[in-house]
Amino acid sequence: MRTLVSSLFGLAIALAVAQDAAETTFQYKFKEQQQEKYQTTVELNGNLPIPGAAGMAGVLKLNMTVFLKVDKVDTEKGATVQTGLEAFEAEFNGQPFPVGLDMAKNVIPDSSATVHPAGKIGGIKGGGGLMGFQLPGFDPRNLATMLVPTEFPDKPLKVGDKWQFVRVFGEGENALQIPITATFAGFEEVDGKKLLKVTQEFDLPIESYQDAFYQPTKDKESAARVTKGTMKGTMTLWYHPEDGVLYKGVLSASMNQTTEPIKKDGSEIKDYERESSQLTLSATIVRKETTTANVEQGAST
Repeated sequence: MRTLVSSLFGLAIALAVAQDAAETTFQYKFKEQQQEKYQTTVELNGNLPIPGAAGMAGVLKLNMTVFLKVDKVDTEKGATVQTGLEAFEAEFNGQPFPVGLDMAKNVIPDSSATVHPAGKIGGIKGGGGLMGFQLPGFDPRNLATMLVPTEFPDKPLKVGDKWQFVRVFGEGENALQIPITATFAGFEEVDGKKLLKVTQEFDLPIESYQDAFYQPTKDKESAARVTKGTMKGTMTLWYHPEDGVLYKGVLSASMNQTTEPIKKDGSEIKDYERESSQLTLSATIVRKETTTANVEQGAST
């Protein structure tokens, strides 16, 4: 009996080692007229830079249904996808927040992008960006950045492999560029499905300048105010290897920053002249099961 137990234990260790040593690849797989929907919940807690609650401390909760539709697929350029909101509800400090779907779509309108099988996003065409602030993993011009959150390397991965890529949120000279470090964490069973697991982290210093009218400026010499701080967070993502899409994602992030005047005469900055703000963000995104009716409806639109 002891020999049998030892043999089984040794076999289990050998299988675990073999699994860890195995290599795997992942690519996003999109077909023309494919339609995906995701239930997304977001909670912001802190000083909220949001129209109607700007600067107020509180908790803002958002419940959204986000869709992705595939227009066409090019073997070289990737898939052209449409993204947008299908449903939207919000509450502030436990009370309904007066922002419905139509108003939300004015800030986050339907838009498009090209998604390479490895996850590189380009060709973004969309409006939005009217919120006056940026959040990691969220680009109001195009929600593809949220539904395709990982850019995979062009090589097989082993458990524990790390790689880096940069995601751009926003546009123009004020666009936020976030270096992201990703790690392949192996496979994990979620909801009865064997999924590929990736963890991601970012830590970005904040330094921006404003002129005397509180408008952003790149000219440090003429700037009247400076904002410094840090934005950091972690993401855990599960991908469906056969379907080639994101199945679930969990994000936790924080932002701390302080704005103060720039005194050219070298005089001391008083405490009341400083404005400090802290914001934490947690979000969950889960793929909704695709039904035949959804596919047929997507193909007919």
